[in-house]
Amino acid sequence: MRLRLLVDGPRSPRANMAVDEAILLKGPDTLRVYTWSPPGLSLGRRTPVASVNLHAAARLGVEVVRRPTGGAALYHGEMAEVTYSIVASDPSLLSLSVEESAARIAEGVAEAARLLGAGDAMVGGFQGPGGESLCYLNPGASDVVAGGRKVSGSAQLRVGGRLLQHGTLLLTFDPSVWWELIPTRTPPGMLGRYVGGLSDIVGSRIGVEEAVEALIEGFRRALGAEFYEAPLTAAEAAEAARLARGKYGSERWTIHGGGALVQ
Repeated sequence: MRLRLLVDGPRSPRANMAVDEAILLKGPDTLRVYTWSPPGLSLGRRTPVASVNLHAAARLGVEVVRRPTGGAALYHGEMAEVTYSIVASDPSLLSLSVEESAARIAEGVAEAARLLGAGDAMVGGFQGPGGESLCYLNPGASDVVAGGRKVSGSAQLRVGGRLLQHGTLLLTFDPSVWWELIPTRTPPGMLGRYVGGLSDIVGSRIGVEEAVEALIEGFRRALGAEFYEAPLTAAEAAEAARLARGKYGSERWTIHGGGALVQ
């Protein structure tokens, strides 16, 4: 599998979602690894905005964005995670079901976690409560668990014979901030039983650059990927700018979830 490698960001939440969609619509097959600034509160495609605390987000300087993929709400802290997205048209992935291909891609994240010191990291096996507004509490096919806690989750979208899968690798986890932004039935004091930052799990600080390198190597091993480095094309950059100004900057999409899934 040949993939363009794009180490990107930090970008704003709306710019990050716009770039992912622009690559899906106009770019080559790509692994993009990126960070967020300002921090973001992302809603899944069908997540009701009432499930998050918009007042807390405004007070904390957290930008709200809606993803084109499914799942529940997530907080994306500055320097607290590394996010990846893969756009692919490879038959070895598209011939699988969404759940099967999502799990296979997530093996790259599990391999990265093992490289970073979490020797027991694995895809699947998460025993979360489920049915929660916070995505990390809900079991899914692409969950990565280390030290008994979920450190990564992903979501996938398929359009026109291609897939977009993006997900996060938590480096640190602050339950009080997450719960303030995304209130759950699970009390904040119990969130740490289910969700963890990789730095806490391995017992040493993991920096963003270290995590980025581990993710690249993890996907190389898990997918047999061959990477070449190249920036966004002019067409991708123009499409991303259009989407960031329009769709991802609009109340219709962000608050109400209205409009086309991809534009």
